[in-house]
Amino acid sequence: MASFVSASGGVGKTKLSLTLAYHLSRSNRKVLFIDLDPTAGASLVVFSEEEYDNHVKARNTLSDALEQYLIQRAIVEPSSVIVQAKVGDAFVDFVLPGEKLIRVVDELWRSSSAGLRFKKALESFIPFARYDYILIDNAPFFDPRYTALSLHISDCIFIPLRPSLIDLKRTLRMVFWLEDELETIENGEKLRENLYAVFNHVPTNREQVESRFVENFLEGKEEEKFSTPDRTRQYIILLTYARQLKSKGVKFLSSYVEVSSDIERFPSPRAPSKKKEESLPAKANGYAKEASQILERLLRNQHII
Repeated sequence: MASFVSASGGVGKTKLSLTLAYHLSRSNRKVLFIDLDPTAGASLVVFSEEEYDNHVKARNTLSDALEQYLIQRAIVEPSSVIVQAKVGDAFVDFVLPGEKLIRVVDELWRSSSAGLRFKKALESFIPFARYDYILIDNAPFFDPRYTALSLHISDCIFIPLRPSLIDLKRTLRMVFWLEDELETIENGEKLRENLYAVFNHVPTNREQVESRFVENFLEGKEEEKFSTPDRTRQYIILLTYARQLKSKGVKFLSSYVEVSSDIERFPSPRAPSKKKEESLPAKANGYAKEASQILERLLRNQHII
């Protein structure tokens, strides 16, 4: 299971998680996508407003399932919480957050073992063994409780961020928090070894400091000269924070996604079929392939163990 977490909003976390779900599904993998963001950002991307409202009215949501299991002590069937979504021309099993997730999470956090109770609840009504991969899209780190809950059911964490001082600084602060939180989790040590950052919204103009920073940093060519002291100073600051993240054990994907990569526009089911490797824009496809290879390696290691 992989969680997508971000220190800032608007970094493209939801689009990157859906892109990976799409890529895995098109690669003949059985995928479950859990929308753990109470704003239902991912859900409203893949479902129409009418479809979303119908699922909420039918109580086919995570918050309803958690309420029934934790508060009403009722048995919850998988069919009452898992629905099918169409991401472009791919099918993905999907769990919607529901309209009561904030209230249910508030109730969970009144106990001293919120994460364990959350894990036990999900294991009771979601047949995890049925899936090759489970992807979790979290709320931004403004409310860390959702990230904390997802850690209890995760084997890997993807951290999307923009190549900006704000995102790098906020991400470093979040990683400090993650270090402390992982010490309280059963699989925290293994999870600490699987923190992966991916740069998103990278400028396409190679003259911009952010673009050259990303390319040089990922290629290990960190020295760079700029025309003005201010641009050089900006580059050094970005490099300093990125190095600090690496020192904290965060691994950076060698692939990145440019700001112009329109990855939310998945191939239409009505469009002529394309080869799988051509189904996403090049930059997004590179990220999806690298992320899927990370997950496949984790899956193989689990089978060996």
